[in-house]
Amino acid sequence: MRKTPLESWISRKILGLPGRELTREGILRYQLEKLKTVIDYVLDKSPYYREQLRGMSSNDLQHVNDISVLPMTTVADLQHKGPQFLCVSQSEVERVVTLQFPGTAESPRRIYFSGNDLELTIDFFHHGMTTFVQPGQKVLILMPGDRPGSVGDLLAKALCRAGVQGVVHGIVQDPALTIRNILDWKIDCLVGIPTQVLALARHEKADEIPSGRIKTVLLSADYVPSSLVKELRRVWQCKVFGHYGTTEMGFGGGVECEAFAGYHLREADLLFEIVDPISGLPLPDGQPGEIVFTTLSRTAMPLVRYRTGDLSKFLPGPCPCGTVLKQLEKVRGKVNEMVQLRSGDWLGITDFDEALFTLPVIVNYVACLTRAHDVDRLELVIYPGSYKNLPEPERILETLTSVPAISHATETRQMILEPIHLSTENWITTGVTKRAIVLKHEKE
Repeated sequence: MRKTPLESWISRKILGLPGRELTREGILRYQLEKLKTVIDYVLDKSPYYREQLRGMSSNDLQHVNDISVLPMTTVADLQHKGPQFLCVSQSEVERVVTLQFPGTAESPRRIYFSGNDLELTIDFFHHGMTTFVQPGQKVLILMPGDRPGSVGDLLAKALCRAGVQGVVHGIVQDPALTIRNILDWKIDCLVGIPTQVLALARHEKADEIPSGRIKTVLLSADYVPSSLVKELRRVWQCKVFGHYGTTEMGFGGGVECEAFAGYHLREADLLFEIVDPISGLPLPDGQPGEIVFTTLSRTAMPLVRYRTGDLSKFLPGPCPCGTVLKQLEKVRGKVNEMVQLRSGDWLGITDFDEALFTLPVIVNYVACLTRAHDVDRLELVIYPGSYKNLPEPERILETLTSVPAISHATETRQMILEPIHLSTENWITTGVTKRAIVLKHEKE
């Protein structure tokens, strides 16, 4: 098994000349040094952090773990005080990304990137992609890439550096056409949103793609269910890798190696923590909590202890690939998207993913939970890739009750499962927002 190429890349960034051995102690020393530099930088340049960190100094940090004394940054902070985070002049900003949930009155978040910040992302993509692509291969990028500095554009530039041809396709609008492109362009690797890639694999023309044509797949921009990964491996006989990243962290955060045992993180550019979602206190390896990160190299808009809301944990022990880099378990949802049922059980979108994607044909769905007096009503709208071999509604309901929280709630008569609905609406997922359970109340 090949060691993750991120280690040698991070080693060069931390140690300089090759030949020196990278150790956990060396990584921690480097991160402490960079963290102190970041604190000095934002105290000098950022109006927001100058106020937030008033009375504090980089000298207060003697160990990386001392970061827990610093206040955390939230989504609301970016929404309401975004321009105050900026540490460079507007003329030095090369890309601004606006994040806003469609159909809501929520204030947008604007994330600013300098040319240096974009270069950091390209550099990470370059070395991260060499985990599963080789020079001379072709990658179809099923992500937005029409604008300079967009994810698809940055990835194509990174692949070029690796001697790989990146073809920016964009979000899938016509699955049959995309499948034809895969064949005509002799594509070796796909990069895309999990449900979109699944929809390609479950399309009626998917059998035109011969086994072995697609060698690797990288899934990003949403949660990556194990059931979905298993299906892609079965259909295409390919290796399926996961990527974790958010716009706020510079698009890229970590990628799986050939051990498929967790994400290896870009530890020279980002400092990750796992904290208790309620108390905010740091948690030890192996204990699940909320992912918090600090940027160590950003110039336009550094973020200190930014709360992602994502749930995961650091995996204890070394990775089978032999790297000294930490492993982050696959993200299992967001803190504020877990729904507590009347039965007391907690239910998240990933619970539905793991159950429903084991069924044939299904490529996406909407789960709506309505609070009705003293009972929960669960309604499911299924988006099938085709109507051939579509499971009977009874089988779908039976699969739903394999989810422990749903099973308990229905057995105790605190939840009613409504009849399954099928939809011919477009299944397209843009990746702008993560899928979540739609929560309503009866009066709505």
